[in-house]
Amino acid sequence: METVAPSQIPRKVARAAAAGGGITWCDSQEQGVVHVTRTSICEGQVVDITLIDTEHGEVLGEAFLTVKQQVDTKNTDVSFGEDFFLRVQGFSGALISGFNVAVKADCLPACQQGPGPWTGPAPVSLLSEKEGTWQRNWTKNTLHDNLMLEYTLTATYANAKGSYTWGVNQSAGWEVRCDNEIGTIPGCVVPSFTPTLEIPTKYSEARQFIGMAQASMNSHPGWEGKGQPLHREANETVARKNREKVCDSTFTADASTPKPAQCDEFPFAKSKESGAQQGVTSGKTCQQYTVVSQTIEGKQYLSLTWPGLNQGKMPPAKALCARASMPKAQNEGVGGELGRKTKQWRLLGGDAYWVDAGNKQ
Repeated sequence: METVAPSQIPRKVARAAAAGGGITWCDSQEQGVVHVTRTSICEGQVVDITLIDTEHGEVLGEAFLTVKQQVDTKNTDVSFGEDFFLRVQGFSGALISGFNVAVKADCLPACQQGPGPWTGPAPVSLLSEKEGTWQRNWTKNTLHDNLMLEYTLTATYANAKGSYTWGVNQSAGWEVRCDNEIGTIPGCVVPSFTPTLEIPTKYSEARQFIGMAQASMNSHPGWEGKGQPLHREANETVARKNREKVCDSTFTADASTPKPAQCDEFPFAKSKESGAQQGVTSGKTCQQYTVVSQTIEGKQYLSLTWPGLNQGKMPPAKALCARASMPKAQNEGVGGELGRKTKQWRLLGGDAYWVDAGNKQ
């Protein structure tokens, strides 16, 4: 078997630009693992293909191939591309004189796919490189579809043939979901990636309220590494009923909260983890918080308080929800951020997301 030591392999720092306009980012990632963001998929792997003579059943040799891929979707477009790269790293047996490689991809259902990255089978030898792109398009354009990506790489030599298949049969990461349910423009995302809603620091008291609720509740809702993610409640009627139960008549805005004040709840009313969907019939059983203001030397300062704070007591850990007397600007500011991210991430009903309010693991 002929192999090439890593130091002898020419390294391309920047290959062809990926379809999303960036440079393929798999180079710095762990090999053999599907890496995803909300709008991209990448994997680098070494493929070992054994070629067997189809007439006599004899093994003629093995081919060792480096494969790197990156799929880039667009959250405001139903067309998406893939950059595909292959290098012959080594071989054995009769393949020393060269062999052919071909790659085939499937994108199902409701997916139109252009030509592959090269016309195959293409002849290759040691350190040969093949590179190109696929262009794909979601064709249905109504509701949503999960498009399943699957690949087969085939090596041939005379009467010998071998192949390797990967994709959704190995990892759910090889799925692209396209929809026309979010906003006014259809688009595509990678649904296996769970995004994180970062509560902006400019909403400092709302951020502290959510962080306190996450840290003190036994379920640690939405806190990555401690609890479970929240899931979008897309039904506006259900979300309104959630809010009406948690922020019911037992809530009164505190006089010390800067006006106008509102009832702020966590987990959010537009999440399936809302206290109302966990069996809470009144917000009086939630953790209770208040944002209070204090003027020192002519400057207003806000702080978060709760019953028992002065006695060193934490809010009840078994509570299924939390609510706070919160300045309107902060409450609606966080709600607006969630709404914008819902569109950016194309969160459908039931989609998961984390909430980062500054807690550390």
